[in-house]
Amino acid sequence: MKALIIDDEKHVREAVKLLVDWEAHGIGTVLEASDGAAATATIVKEKPEIIFTDMMMPNMGGVELLAWTARHAPESKVIVISGHDDFEFVRQTLKHGGIDYILKPIDPAQLATALGGAIASWQADEEARRRDQHHGSQIHQLKPVYLEQFLSTLVTDPGASSGAAETLRQEFGLPAAPARGRIALLSLEPASDAIRHKFAAGWDLLYFALLNICNEFLRERRIGYAFRCRGSEGEIALLFWGAAEEAADVLAEIDAAIRRTLKTRFAFGIGGDAALPGELGVSYRQARAALARRNLLDGAAWCHRYAGAAARSDAPLFNDYEERVRYAVQSGQPEQVGAALAPWFDALDAAEWISPEQLQLWWQEIAVARSVWLRERKLERDGEAAALLLPADEKGAFDLAAWQQLVLDEVREAALACSDERQAHSSIHDIAKYIEQFAHEDISLQTIASRFYLSREYISRKFKQVMNENVSDYVTRIRIERAKALLASPQLRISQVSEKCGFQDEKYFSKVFKKQTGCSPGEYRKQIQLRG
Repeated sequence: MKALIIDDEKHVREAVKLLVDWEAHGIGTVLEASDGAAATATIVKEKPEIIFTDMMMPNMGGVELLAWTARHAPESKVIVISGHDDFEFVRQTLKHGGIDYILKPIDPAQLATALGGAIASWQADEEARRRDQHHGSQIHQLKPVYLEQFLSTLVTDPGASSGAAETLRQEFGLPAAPARGRIALLSLEPASDAIRHKFAAGWDLLYFALLNICNEFLRERRIGYAFRCRGSEGEIALLFWGAAEEAADVLAEIDAAIRRTLKTRFAFGIGGDAALPGELGVSYRQARAALARRNLLDGAAWCHRYAGAAARSDAPLFNDYEERVRYAVQSGQPEQVGAALAPWFDALDAAEWISPEQLQLWWQEIAVARSVWLRERKLERDGEAAALLLPADEKGAFDLAAWQQLVLDEVREAALACSDERQAHSSIHDIAKYIEQFAHEDISLQTIASRFYLSREYISRKFKQVMNENVSDYVTRIRIERAKALLASPQLRISQVSEKCGFQDEKYFSKVFKKQTGCSPGEYRKQIQLRG
């Protein structure tokens, strides 16, 4: 796949390139353009699947580019990255089929989510195009799959869903094509241990059960349909059409049915009323925001309406306590990590509001800090930090103590890595002392490996990290330093000096000595005698 980044500011283009793991998303080529006019030529030539664009640019602005792309490259998925929180820009983005609207400064998690959604949408469209070309009739035989794809596109790419309201009328037997609707989301996180154990083989069965419960109520009243939105894991989307005035009441019935059937409770987020299909994506994002900003400490709250701006949390940032934790980690003492984290954990215990959005921010802070701690110790990072998990108690409510334990485990792993490194440093210094003592003997990497019961590869890699010099160069340097001292004794022949320093061949010794010092052993001896 190809991606095109369009912005008249080079540092913004560079930031987007650095913040995305392109390989993980299957994108092999990343293109750039400094304005809309240059971008159109690149789009025609390269046909990128994903496009990131600014709104305010010279020559051709973002709105004009969106309109051009909708006409000339409708297969491409467009993500807007703008410094302007302007409703008209958002409206134009949705009107012309934009996937998402991200504000500067860029949030890495939001960027990754938007890109994942864009790729999923493109893949769904590509799959649909391929199926339409070769198996047009089969889509009607696979009605659930078709509906999932159709409704996912309706949410993530409303601009591509011309005639969507009429399709809804036909598919669900409605008396008239709905003009308005809203999205509610059921979040599968946090999930109790009982649910995780019951569906340990895979969550597909859990999705199936929840979809059946939701659609039992929605289809009976002919007010909506529940489906898995493609590209979004851990959630079920419920589309309500029409005025959807019954949405909250129906969700209460669904919640009660889930509790009866699965003995647990999940959270719902409700987006605002929106025009179909053009603004349904806005309602979807509002429902996600309502879930992301809900207070996890309020175990009784299960239904959350979008309320605009994010709520302010009274809990402090991890970065406020990072220095204390860093000392415990880099000292290589895992047992001290708990004490270092205790003041922050105490502050979290005293907080009145903690949201998934806040947890995500803390988890990112910890991941960045962990990376810095290990890099400062010149340690190889053992992959990325674990994905954020929202642990739950037996009733499905968020378990803060269990989440704190996850944090403790994550930080202790870094401390253990530093502890192992301290041990490795000690072993390497022991090896260095051994070389200094026995440099006159026939020392090889294999000899050292056998002596210290370590692999040659490990010694080679760690010795370079600790001593800033590979083993063979270190052996040579120690031998030459010894040779310099012995050459000060005129009674020793150069051949004897060579042998005492571990060189079996005098000519080779002279060659190495000159390479290290710039003069031959004989010349070096004369210089010593002249100085004396």
